[in-house]
This record gives sequence, structure tokens and C-alpha cells, in this order.
Amino acid sequence: MQHSKKGILLFDLYVKPFKNLNLLTIKNMQKKVLFMLITMLIFIVMASSYSEAEKSNLFVFTHVNVIPMDKEVIFRDYDVIVKNGKIEDIGLSSSMDVPKEATVINATGKFMIPALSDMHVHLEGDAWNIIYSPEGKFSKEEIDYNDILFVYIANGITMIDVMSAFPEHIELKERINNNDLLGPRLILSRLIDGAGKAWPEPISTWVENVVEAKQAVIDAHTKGYDRIKVYSFLDKSSYDTILATADSLHMPVDGHIPFSTSVEYTIKSGQNMIAHVEEIMKFMKEFSPEQISHFASLIAESDIWVTSTLITSHNLIELLENDQQALSKLGTEYLHPMGFDLQTFINDKLYQPIPEEQREAIKQGYHTFQIPFINEYHKKGGKLLAGTDALIASTLPGLSLHKELKELVNAGMSSFEALQTATVNPYKFLGELNFGGTLEPGKNANLVLLDENPLENISNTKKIFGVMTQNKWISKNEIDNRLNEIVKSYAELRNKKSK
Repeated sequence: MQHSKKGILLFDLYVKPFKNLNLLTIKNMQKKVLFMLITMLIFIVMASSYSEAEKSNLFVFTHVNVIPMDKEVIFRDYDVIVKNGKIEDIGLSSSMDVPKEATVINATGKFMIPALSDMHVHLEGDAWNIIYSPEGKFSKEEIDYNDILFVYIANGITMIDVMSAFPEHIELKERINNNDLLGPRLILSRLIDGAGKAWPEPISTWVENVVEAKQAVIDAHTKGYDRIKVYSFLDKSSYDTILATADSLHMPVDGHIPFSTSVEYTIKSGQNMIAHVEEIMKFMKEFSPEQISHFASLIAESDIWVTSTLITSHNLIELLENDQQALSKLGTEYLHPMGFDLQTFINDKLYQPIPEEQREAIKQGYHTFQIPFINEYHKKGGKLLAGTDALIASTLPGLSLHKELKELVNAGMSSFEALQTATVNPYKFLGELNFGGTLEPGKNANLVLLDENPLENISNTKKIFGVMTQNKWISKNEIDNRLNEIVKSYAELRNKKSK
């Protein structure tokens, strides 16, 4: 058979390097090739196993101490299996089979609780640009919700009630629900108030009569808000219209007690929740034990819920005593620059002008009404939610919920009872206890691993080892790295906006 000269040269080029190899060299090469093949095979198997675990959305927390929150108990040395975002099984580690395809989180010595909820927050958004000059406004890109919302996740919070929600928060909620964005579940309440008194449009919707009040509720429902928040300066007719219209649309109403009404009137109105303890306080003639007991009984025996927000009053007192210190406290580095500017604006325009006599009344109200009321209301079986009013006063998103829980313990509640206000109770309030709030098979796997027992010390809720939400496990290492990135990003944004 004839070959072209070119073909022979090509053959010689590939074969020539091997012509001078002896048999031993060939055997050594065979061993090396075999070793490489085995290594590659192991790598492929490991990668396949990992991808199968991710694909099957299967996680197992092993040897964990479970605090289920349906009762005050600790199940020690348990395994918790999570599949497709739900708790599939909980049982003694010694009796549980760990699926081979699962991603295993060694939780030895850790404490698992349901993830937390903050039932009164405010979020940054375009509406707050009203406080800025045209050149100082924040763009859509500068209001980065990836960072803003991660601070809540980093603090073990997987649900927040936004008590003055804006249009962009509706789209944000959908992105979170579709797992396109990591963040806490958003409950969106549209704020409605009487015109010309408090938060201006577009932060709130102002109404001057019953026609506008009715339309405001219809518009909020049509746009996709979940709830209505009523505010202090509504006239009684508009308030009644809001409640009636919202009821016809199956839209719950929460918020303040308007000055035009009373505590008794609000209880009978059908309003679902009073947004602050201080809302009750403003109708008190005196802060006597008899008055506190009377109103604690009155509200506890009704269907209405109360959100605590003790930390807001605590922070307001600190602001009035030393505003520069309060506005630069540890944790402020995690606050978006818009949030910081908002706190500074409110402090300068609303808080610092408060006369000394009224400052003393604020302190007295906190110590002699709010704290005793919480204690009495709880003892009488009142329905209580943990909330912080984040962004108001010097209240920091995420971090402040742990301080709120400490406030509740200081008011006389046990650590378990305080923890209920941020776990079980929010889901009872929403009528969704079948889906969350406790650690039980079949419920959504929103959970937090803690380094230490929160029932021994409520401050241990801050000692977070990791968080699971949206079928993702976020480790302490990932949390720390992201927070460091956020601090750097916010510092750069502050520097940019100051120029």
C-alpha cells in the first residue's frame, strides 16, 4: 500500500516520542494513567453525589438540640431532615437513617429554633427620596435590596411586616416568593392617614373624606398590598370606611389608634392589630396600676393583637440623651446610607426639637406604662407580637429584634415566652400556623441554628451558626463574608453620596 510522504511524516511525528521507551517505562506510565483515571472517577462520583443532593434539595441536620416552640421543651441529639424546603422528619439521631444523597450539616451541640419574624419594620425605597434635594436622591441601583434584605437573613429573620410599604416592594415580594432573590418573606401594609399631618405622600396615602378613604383601600388591594395600616390623624368616618371597605375585600387592617377614636372603639372596630404599646398609652389619663390592669384586661379579652416595639421607645430615649452616640452605635455600619439619612432627618426635625418637659414624659411613659403594661397584658393572656419599628429612631434592621426580645424578658416574660412572640405568634396572627412558626414535619423549613441555648439566655438568639430559608443553607462563614461585603459597599456609597 502506497502512502504519501506527508502521511508518513505525520505518523512519525505522533509515534516518534514513544520509540525509545523501554518496557519498564511503559509499565510506569500505565500505572500513572491508571491512577489518574481512578482520581478522575472519584472526583466525578463526588461531584455527582453533591449535584444529586442539590438536585434533590435534601438536607440533614445531625445531632442537633431542637427547640420546637410548640411547647417548652428541648429534644436533645436529634436529626432534622429537610426536603424541598419543608421539614420532612425529626427524630433521635440514633434512630434516624441519613440519606446518602443528602447534604449533611453537623449540628452537634447547636440549638435549632424556628426562624424569627419582625412584625413591624420599614424598608428603604424610592418614596423616602422626598427628604433629599434632587441631586442627593438615591437611584434604583443604589437602593440594593440584595444587601438590605440580607441583613435580616443574617439575623435569623425570615419574615417581616413592612408597615409603610411602597410600590417597588410589591415586585420585591414576588421575586422573593419565586426564589429569585434571597430575603425574608414580605408582608406589605399600605399606610393611610388623614391629610396634611404626618408622613406625606408617597410615603403614605392621604385621605380627606370617606370617598377618598374607600378608594385608597381599593387601590391598595388592586396593586397587591397585603394589609392596610391606619394612622393617627384619620377622622372617625374615614377610619370606619377603611375598616368596612377592607373587610369587604378580605384585607386585614392594623396600625395606630386614631386620635378621633379610642382604645375601646378600636377594639370593637375589627382592627386586627395595634402597632405599638405606646398607642394605648396616649389615651391614658394616668399610669396607675389600676389603669394598666384595666386596659390590659380589656385588650387581652378581645380579638386584637398588640405589637410591642419597646426597643423604639428605648432608642428614642437614648437619642434624646445623646443623639450622636445613638446614631453611631455598633451595628450602624450595616445600615444602608438611605436608612441612616432617614434616621438623622427624623432626629433633627422631630426628636431634637422636643422640649425638656415632654422628654421627661416620654421616659416616664416607657418606664411606668409600657413595660408594666407588657407584663400585665401578657399575664392576662394577651396576644403579643415582637416588632421593632426598624429605621425609626435609631432602630437598626435585623439587629434590633434581638434587643426587642431582651426588652420583653426585662418586662417580665420568660425567654421561651419572649421567643414565642417572634416565632409561633406571628403565624397564629396570620392564620398560618399549619405552615410555620414551629419545628414540625410538614412545615416550611425556615430555621436558625444557634451556638447556645436561647431558653437559658434570650441574648443567645444573636449567636447564629447558620440560617435555612428558601431551601438554602447559609452558614456562619457565608453570613460573615456577605456582611463584610455590605459594610464595604455601604462605606463606598456613603463616600459617593457625600461628594
